[in-house]
Amino acid sequence: MKQFIITVIVFLAGQSILEAQPYQQFLDWQIAQSKRCMNAVLKKDFQKAYDLFTPEMKKEFSRDTFAIFWNLFEKKAGKPYKVFNVRTDIDNEDSTLITIIHSIRCSNGNWDIRMSFKGSHLIDGFYVDTFKPHYDRRAYTVPDYAYTDSIKVRTLTIGKGTDWETEGILTLPLKSGKYPIIIIIHGSGPLDEDGTYVANKPYADLAWGLASKGIGVLRFTKRTRKYYSAIKDKGLEITPDLESTEDAIAAFNAVKTFREADSENIFLLGHGTGGMIMPRALQAIKNLKGMILLGAPARPLPDVLIEQLEYVLTLDTLIEKKDSGAKLEKLRKQYKTVISPKLNKDTPSEYLLLETPASYWLSLRNYDQVQTLKKYKIPTLILHGERDFQTTMKDFSLWQKGLVGKNGIQGSKAISYPLLNYLFLEGVGKASPSEYTIFDHIPEEVMNDISSWIMSIMKQ
Repeated sequence: MKQFIITVIVFLAGQSILEAQPYQQFLDWQIAQSKRCMNAVLKKDFQKAYDLFTPEMKKEFSRDTFAIFWNLFEKKAGKPYKVFNVRTDIDNEDSTLITIIHSIRCSNGNWDIRMSFKGSHLIDGFYVDTFKPHYDRRAYTVPDYAYTDSIKVRTLTIGKGTDWETEGILTLPLKSGKYPIIIIIHGSGPLDEDGTYVANKPYADLAWGLASKGIGVLRFTKRTRKYYSAIKDKGLEITPDLESTEDAIAAFNAVKTFREADSENIFLLGHGTGGMIMPRALQAIKNLKGMILLGAPARPLPDVLIEQLEYVLTLDTLIEKKDSGAKLEKLRKQYKTVISPKLNKDTPSEYLLLETPASYWLSLRNYDQVQTLKKYKIPTLILHGERDFQTTMKDFSLWQKGLVGKNGIQGSKAISYPLLNYLFLEGVGKASPSEYTIFDHIPEEVMNDISSWIMSIMKQ
């Protein structure tokens, strides 16, 4: 998208009021002013925004001109949804030159709104620019919808006495009693207990959000992260069961005996490939109350992966066009090797998708996750972000067709969210891995849907 910049720069003459108050207090004041302006603009209250400009700014940029400018911007950017990030840029040479940047989501993409200040609490510059993805490394904060003062945190040993023993984190309602418990099973990759990606921690969001609604959540570091060196040193065959299934079973057994767990109301929540693999654990789990699938593949994993990788290679921001053809050709050769009947355990990893060992792919041969789950008749909540390019709506439709309705499993339900991506974070426009770096929280709507479904299943 071509850069769309409208720049209004007016410098305020006169004495800086920084001399009269602490710098941080003054900076906080400017941030608050920029938020007032942004809120007014999003509501199209241009008079209120105009009142926050310096006298010099008002002369150069009238209220009517400002309204025309913003309406033209919306024609290009589309409908604004919300501000998803606010950050500060301070001039290295002159600390009185401050820009407050509001990143907003619009129906045609993300945009940066920049408001500049020069030694005053009034705005003397207003800029609009295309959004430039950046790694947001702020410290994680719990979502606004979490009631932190009514939640307690406990630890729980999973796989006690085994080679894979790990400490899980239980987030629970503060009040005494027994609670339904959700066990989170990770998506792809060696993830920690929070599913951390830069500043985003979607599993922590789920834990805090659901505990606020009376539901306990267990999360833990993935085996392939905590025991990566041990697995490598022992030369163990990597399979979906080693990666996820065994820990799901161990976590269920540990939770079932936990004194504050309602042992009749334990649920598994699988994200991405964790949801795809979870049905394999059911042969060793008795009395599971229900399953929750977040962006889980319903098709064979090689098909899902090649589609995902082909999509990513079309994104201009991720790879030079001259390199994409060769990379696509290599990936397609790897895909053909993975699905070939000639694949065997001695096939070198470099010839396979993601250079994942043959043992992994062979273990998934003839595995149908939809039919496996259907066989056990476990009520399932299927949630999916419609902007998820890693596991697309094709998979959502297959889960829905197999599990929901008169030919499915009683109590099963499917919900999709137009703005959400693979991490269940909001975005707009063409989805890209770069948006995972934007700090955000899973919307409360998802927490409400999960908790409402769980309460309905518990009544059955």
